[in-house]
Amino acid sequence: MMTDGESSRGRRLKNRGSSGLAVVLDHGESGSVVTAATCMLDDCAGGLERTLAHVLDIPSSGTSHPLTDESSDGTRIDPAALHLYLLSRLTSLPRSDVTSAEDPDGVFIDEGPLGPGVVMMDVASSSGNIKFDKPCLALESQTMFSSARANTCVWKGRWMFEATLGTAGIQQLGWATRTCPFTQLKGVGDAEDSYAYDGKRIRKWNVEFWEYGQLWVTGDVIGCCIDLDAGQISFYRNGLPLGVAFENVKKLEPRNGYFPAISLSQHERCELNFGAKPFKYPQNGFHPIQFPPAVHTDTNGQAVRSAAGRASYLLGCLQRLVQLGSREVAAAKAPVERLKRFTPLSESESLKVGAMIMELLQPLVCADIGNESSLEDDSPSLAEYVIWGSLVPFLMDTYRLEAPHDSPSLDHALDFLLPFLDRRGVEIIMEALAYGCRTSPFTFTDYPYTGSYAYLALACHLLERYDFMTRWYFSDSFESCIEGLLTRKVPNKCDLEALMPTVWWHGSREDLCSESRMRHAASALAKAIAKVEELHWELCRTLLHFVPPSDTVVTGFTSGSSSGFLFGKFMRNLICKNSGANRNIPPPGLSDNSVLVSAYYVLLRFLSEGLEGNKFGDTGEAGKELQDKCAGFLHRAGKRTFPAGLFLKENGYCYDFARLGGTFSHLTKALPVSTEDYADVEWEESEMDDGKTVVKHGGRCKPACCLDLGFTTSTHVEMKSPVEKGPVAQSSSVSERSNAINSECSSSHCDDMEEDKPSSSGRVDTLLSRRLSPVRKNERTGFKAIKDLSEAIREEELLDMLVLLYHLGLGSNFKQASYDMQHQMQLISQLEDIDRQIRSEKVSSDCGLKKLKEDRAATREKLIECVRRCTWYRVSLFSRWKQRGMYATCMWVVQLLLVFSKKDQLFGYVPEFYVETLVDSFHALRRSDPPFVTPASALLQHGLSPLVTFLVTHFSDSRIANPDIRDVLLQSISVLVQYKEHVAAFEKCNAARECMVGALLAAFDNRFWIPVSNILLRLCKGAGFGASKCYPHGESISSFFQQRLKEKCMSDEKLFASFLNRLFNTLNWTITEFSVVIKEMQELTERQFQVPELQQRKCTIMFELSCNLERILEFFTQELSHAFLLGAEMNLVRLCELIIFVLNHTTSSSDAQIFDSALRQQGQSLEKVNRSMILAPIVGIVLNLSVATSSWNQGRYDLAQVIANVDYSTSMINDFEYLLEFNWAGAFKGDPSLRKLPELKIFVKRLKVESELARIKATEEEILQSDVIQDASGEDKLEICSICYACEVDTVFVPCKHQSCVRCITRHLLNNQRCFFCNAVILELGSMSDIVAAEGDFQASNTTVTDSGVLCKK
Repeated sequence: MMTDGESSRGRRLKNRGSSGLAVVLDHGESGSVVTAATCMLDDCAGGLERTLAHVLDIPSSGTSHPLTDESSDGTRIDPAALHLYLLSRLTSLPRSDVTSAEDPDGVFIDEGPLGPGVVMMDVASSSGNIKFDKPCLALESQTMFSSARANTCVWKGRWMFEATLGTAGIQQLGWATRTCPFTQLKGVGDAEDSYAYDGKRIRKWNVEFWEYGQLWVTGDVIGCCIDLDAGQISFYRNGLPLGVAFENVKKLEPRNGYFPAISLSQHERCELNFGAKPFKYPQNGFHPIQFPPAVHTDTNGQAVRSAAGRASYLLGCLQRLVQLGSREVAAAKAPVERLKRFTPLSESESLKVGAMIMELLQPLVCADIGNESSLEDDSPSLAEYVIWGSLVPFLMDTYRLEAPHDSPSLDHALDFLLPFLDRRGVEIIMEALAYGCRTSPFTFTDYPYTGSYAYLALACHLLERYDFMTRWYFSDSFESCIEGLLTRKVPNKCDLEALMPTVWWHGSREDLCSESRMRHAASALAKAIAKVEELHWELCRTLLHFVPPSDTVVTGFTSGSSSGFLFGKFMRNLICKNSGANRNIPPPGLSDNSVLVSAYYVLLRFLSEGLEGNKFGDTGEAGKELQDKCAGFLHRAGKRTFPAGLFLKENGYCYDFARLGGTFSHLTKALPVSTEDYADVEWEESEMDDGKTVVKHGGRCKPACCLDLGFTTSTHVEMKSPVEKGPVAQSSSVSERSNAINSECSSSHCDDMEEDKPSSSGRVDTLLSRRLSPVRKNERTGFKAIKDLSEAIREEELLDMLVLLYHLGLGSNFKQASYDMQHQMQLISQLEDIDRQIRSEKVSSDCGLKKLKEDRAATREKLIECVRRCTWYRVSLFSRWKQRGMYATCMWVVQLLLVFSKKDQLFGYVPEFYVETLVDSFHALRRSDPPFVTPASALLQHGLSPLVTFLVTHFSDSRIANPDIRDVLLQSISVLVQYKEHVAAFEKCNAARECMVGALLAAFDNRFWIPVSNILLRLCKGAGFGASKCYPHGESISSFFQQRLKEKCMSDEKLFASFLNRLFNTLNWTITEFSVVIKEMQELTERQFQVPELQQRKCTIMFELSCNLERILEFFTQELSHAFLLGAEMNLVRLCELIIFVLNHTTSSSDAQIFDSALRQQGQSLEKVNRSMILAPIVGIVLNLSVATSSWNQGRYDLAQVIANVDYSTSMINDFEYLLEFNWAGAFKGDPSLRKLPELKIFVKRLKVESELARIKATEEEILQSDVIQDASGEDKLEICSICYACEVDTVFVPCKHQSCVRCITRHLLNNQRCFFCNAVILELGSMSDIVAAEGDFQASNTTVTDSGVLCKK
């Protein structure tokens, strides 16, 4: 350890300028501690020379002439020497990347419209209808199948081109000869000497097809390589090899080789790169077909140098210049590298060196500079190639690909670059960054700064500069670049496998499954997605604040007067462009779905946290007050307003969307509006609750989106390290913000070279980060606060856009996520069943065991893939802050709909997508994993109770013209009443208590009978024989609604009669369809054909529908038995016919065997489709009516007697005896209704007696009729009904006077009020006994026919 004297001696060595390593020691109480170390220079002049050598990348051998001015003792730079060195260094650069340009052997390029030497698609060679863009390099098919080839062919060597997918449908990429025919049916790969790869169908094509490659997704970059020396063709996906696709590719004659070619199905898009821009994923040994640009470096034009090489060297010099003393660069270096110290340059010296570099760089990066004298005639755009290949990588490397970013160094570089970059140059930079966002996948190795993060971070920082933003705003590709920046590439199966190598699911017994690893991978992926979404928000925030120069007028707004109109214009154009995204046949030119999703979440965050966020304001009390005022539109308490004019505009972006009352053009004629209707609609948030507890923002009882929250409006967190705490799913609604690190910079003197050195531990001391030039802060003159936003775009309009974006882009994602999560549960269940079978000892043979293991392996692979997809959806869709925002949006929308529903003139103008988005987003929250709120009852009761009111009051609203919308509301009720906690919300709702039951019975028609029957079934659950064991999801019995059903049917007999008729008709149809389907399945099985899955599904669906309808009928026989025993005879007759029909098809004869055979079909579950499920309601119906008959001791009709009259055959008795012998105790073990079975035995005995009496009576009637018919006089001849041929004619129709039996005409009039024979409308029915023989007239009976076909007394 050194003494104090030794420490002072070290400092004196430094002060005298002594060379060598000076170790500086500080003495404290704990002893001397080493604090820093640095390499000392001989003198200041030598330090400046070394700094210049570092900046210019001068080799260790040095230069022949010094770069400093000798007259100044080497303390100043010699500009002439510096310029001379730069020129000589550029002249000496290698020419490696222009070899192909000097030796074009193996490539032939036809001259195109852009001149010789330019590779592009040959428009004349195309078939079908292809839209060409970007000088014939971007293609979109406008017909079912289109093909085209390039204007260039190759016949020897190794060549490649890249295709960037704009869509992920059917495309065939590859190579074809000139003789390959292009037709509407054939394209690349469909003929000999043409080879193609199709990633949609995962095939390779050469006349025939074979399985090859991976499933591709939008944004994939497909490398198409041909090696004519080896006779091979191979393909690459995002730089990863897919293997050799074709071998033995024959060689062709010069200038008659293989052309790059492509075939596209309708609306498919891709962009080709033959080398006019640097490849995204270049492959070693393969050359671009388009020669890179080059420049002449001497007067005679003989020396050709690489333009990209020159630019890369100059930009490297510029990078080292601006990074002198950078804290971020020093922190990234190894400790030994940090010992290399360089003399800081003064600001004037830095500007001098930078100006010399830019003077030589300007002709390479500026598109407006005339380079005709130095640019090769057959080269592509020099500026575009250099910017893509050199400038953009320079900017990204300078800024750093991950946090902490080196913002000062980049700002310093931009100070040099921007004066020389024209508008086109800025546009090319943004196009390159947008392309990077579209094509960059999430990778496990780069967490959490992966995907499009690096490109987005750079773009956001560049756009903070007003001059850069202004130039980009005036470019032609402004909006397309924004879409590219908002694009997030979705992974396919192989990508998800790389992101999540290990999977886990609940109950997994796999050896390779690990819950901890799975959670870690999901958490890391969630952090990566959160960082990208953070930058999307920053990008759109910049657009929201930006105001173009004051001399520009856009869409009626003076651009210098307010902010927000630019962002609003982009959002409106985006919506108009994608307005047809939900059509069955989408129109061409749609944006990628991820763009709509990103825009939705940006708007959701704006409306959840506020627009201002205090980013550009102060942090004092005034800033906090502004923050509170502007934050949380969706969570704002008090009075709410909405401009009705948004729905009434004829030229708005919603014009093409259907409205609740019909089309907009129809409504303007049917419901014309006045000027007063355009006024804002106002309401209080608390007005929407009809319960005792008022749930509202700012109240004592807060909604679910604000429960247990420390909800903040907008916090700007400085990103100090790449390590984050906790998974995103558990974080607050405001994720971590990315913020550039601003470091203090100050000029240094040569004598101040003693900056504190890095310690041996590798930490960087504070003084190490001193910069060499003053801080350059971005001027905010063109970025204004959001206080003037209302002049250009209102928050209510942003809400309108939010709802529409969900409808266009996000709704399909949530539906797919719900499907995959349900499918995952099914696969887990299947895997457990297979494991149970394997473990059991019931496997009959080795072949059966082998088959089970094969099925297990296939199911396991499907499950693993499904688990990865579900995990992706969980981390990307179900973040906590997103769920809160969606819930608040649901609250806002349902209140808005209820307010407008009270205004008949305006309700019809509400777009249909408001209802669809409300319902879809609510169910997405209900099915979210992990759950949004617990318990589940809080979802409706803490803020969304008005949703119940809207559902029950509008599913039968005649003002809604589209029945599909009413069906959506009915389906929602059907889903909610499955759960007891949600049924409680319906019981508390006044609207549901008053009108839901009657509306349901009235809505049971041909269109809505399925959801209505599901709702009635859930409300009646638990009221039947064996019902407590029939529903796996638990009971949701509602005694209140059961009582309301009974009361409604008793008070409105006409409604109940109409409903009962439709119930009988529907039940007869479902059982008939089920019987037909199982017979068809049996026929296929007997012919040894595999039963189609669709047929199996239909069988299951018809069976379940039949069981459900039987349960509803069973409920009414229990609660309203008098309607069958004391009411119209036809009700009991139809019921008995139905009972016999069901028993005939499920208990006896060949139909029963077919039923059993159907149950054994592959894919059918014996727990869902079994005999007890369809027979139990029949037993319940019989017991209900039998008990009612016994208890009353008298009644108009007896069930056993009516059944016997309908069918007194022996088979019918056998069917009922089957019911007695059925193993009900095994099917419904422990069910309390089993105690009623003795009553069934009594009923069967009575039925046997009645059947015998009916048989005797029928025999006597047959004998009597036979005697009458044989009477010669014919006066007493009976006339038999020509409809049923069973009963005597006893009724006459008025006015047509046709005749039939009363039973036939009564049943007919239930569904049709016209005559059997002449189709005349029947007004009255008359009795044959009233006919006056003398006059041929008759007196009509007192029976009339109502509009619904119900017979009524006069």
